[in-house]
Amino acid sequence: MNRIFHVKIAGGTYFLLILLTAVMVFAFWCMKAMIGLVVALGLIIIIERIIHSTYMLTADGKLVVYYGRFYKGKTIPLTDITDVELKRSSGFGGIMPSKYVLIHYEKKNLLSLVPVKPEEFINALVKRLEHRIEEE
Repeated sequence: MNRIFHVKIAGGTYFLLILLTAVMVFAFWCMKAMIGLVVALGLIIIIERIIHSTYMLTADGKLVVYYGRFYKGKTIPLTDITDVELKRSSGFGGIMPSKYVLIHYEKKNLLSLVPVKPEEFINALVKRLEHRIEEE
């Protein structure tokens, strides 16, 4: 059975959306339609990525990282994962700390994921990794 985890939206992302919306409104207000359209297109792409980004643990033993329709996703076989760590970042100078999951895979490759519930994601991933090791 596939297990899907959604991406946590960081505080900086909200700030970026508010800033780009203000720039877009100001551009249309000042009769700079081309600038407003370009910023509106950027907003659409960012919002689409926020809404559709997911991390999926598949039944056939893969971790699928999907960043939305406009970006290429990443598929990692669970057998390639060597280590999983829960890390804490300081955010904006310690003001907005957050947790993220650091995955080591293949040879010296790293992948940073920010699921809504990082502990639950790690537990599900470790459970699937243990299950894969028992099968082999």
